Amino acid sequence: MNILATFRQRGKVWEYRIREYNISKSGFKTKKEAKHAATELEIELRRGNKIDTHSTVYDLWKRWYELEILPSNKSKRTKEKYKKVGNQIEKYLGNEIASKLKYSDYQEILNIYGENVGSDTLSRFNSAIRHSIVLAKKDLLTINDFTLGVKINAQKQAKKPNEKFIESISDYQSILSYLKSVMNYPESIMPYFFYVQLKTGFRVGEVLALTWNEINYEKKVISTYRRIDSARHTFVPPKTDNSVRQVPVSDDVLNILLSLKEKQEAINILKISDNLIFFDDKTGIPTNNGLNKALRKYLKELEIQPIITATGCRHTYCSVLLAKGIDIAVVAKFMGHKDTQRIIDTYGHVLKELEEKENERIRTILQDF
Repeated sequence: MNILATFRQRGKVWEYRIREYNISKSGFKTKKEAKHAATELEIELRRGNKIDTHSTVYDLWKRWYELEILPSNKSKRTKEKYKKVGNQIEKYLGNEIASKLKYSDYQEILNIYGENVGSDTLSRFNSAIRHSIVLAKKDLLTINDFTLGVKINAQKQAKKPNEKFIESISDYQSILSYLKSVMNYPESIMPYFFYVQLKTGFRVGEVLALTWNEINYEKKVISTYRRIDSARHTFVPPKTDNSVRQVPVSDDVLNILLSLKEKQEAINILKISDNLIFFDDKTGIPTNNGLNKALRKYLKELEIQPIITATGCRHTYCSVLLAKGIDIAVVAKFMGHKDTQRIIDTYGHVLKELEEKENERIRTILQDF
C-alpha cells in the first residue's frame, strides 16, 4: 500500500498527517523536520510495526511491550513475566479490534479469564492492557479506554497471610529439630538448605547463591549480595538495593555449616561446585520444584500446617522474630525491605497479637504506681 503523508503549518509549528492510519502529529519547527519524522513513521508502517484502528488488543500490547518493556533496564526474568501476560492477552483478546471493543465485552472476557486465576494475575493482565491503550492514545489513535472502571472478579482465592508461613513457635522448633536429625550429606543438601533459610530469612535465590566466602564465623553473620535464578541456574542481581545485607546467625548455624564444609572437602566437591554451599553432588543446584517437594515431605511427616513453600520459610523467620518482640524496623532491615510497610501489610495479625501483649505489659507496669 502506498502511504503518503500530508503536511500543514499550524501557527508557528508544522504537522504531518497519514490519513490511511488516522495518525497525525504536530509541534515540528520546520516542514523538513515534519517530513523526516513522517518518512520514518511510514517506513515502520510498511513493516507493520505501527498500530491503527484495525489493530487488535494484542497488537497494542505487543507495540507497548516492544517500545517500553524490552528496551528498559528491567531484568530478563521480569521481561519474561510481561511476555507471559502478553501470551494470555493474545489468547483472550488476540482477535478483538481494540478501537471497537466495548466496556461490557471486555468485562465479560475479564470475568472468563478470572475464573481460573487470582486477583494479582488478573490485575496484571488488566494493567498491561491499560498501558497499551495509553501508548495508543499517545500515537493519537482514537480509542475508548474500555479498562476504566472494570471489576477484577478473580475466582481463585489467594492464600491468606497466615497460610503462607508457620507462625507457631513450637512448630518452628519442631521443623528445625527434624532438619538436624535428617542431615546426611552427601545424601541430600535439602535439610541444610532449609535450616539456614529458616534461620536467616533469605530469599530462595539468595540461599542458593551463597558461597563459603559469605560466611563470617568471627562476626557471626552471613552476607548476601546476589541471587541465583533457580529456573535457569544463573546469577542475577539482588532484588533491591536493600537486599544487600548481613544477617546475624546463631552458633548452631555456624557449627552445621562448618560440619557441612568438612564433608564437602572430604569428597572434593568444592572444585566442581564453584564454592557454592548448597550444591548437590547428584543433581547440582536445587530447583524450586525440588525444594518445595522436599519441604512438603518434611511438613507432612511432622503433621505441621500449613504446608508452605520454600518462600514460606522466609516468612516464617520473619513471623518468629516479630512474635519474639524484635523491633519491626530491625526485622525489616534483615528481611531486606526498605521500610516496615511490607512487614505491616503481611504480618498484621502477628503484630496485633504482639500489640495486645505489650498493652497487657503496660497495664501491669502501671498497676504498681
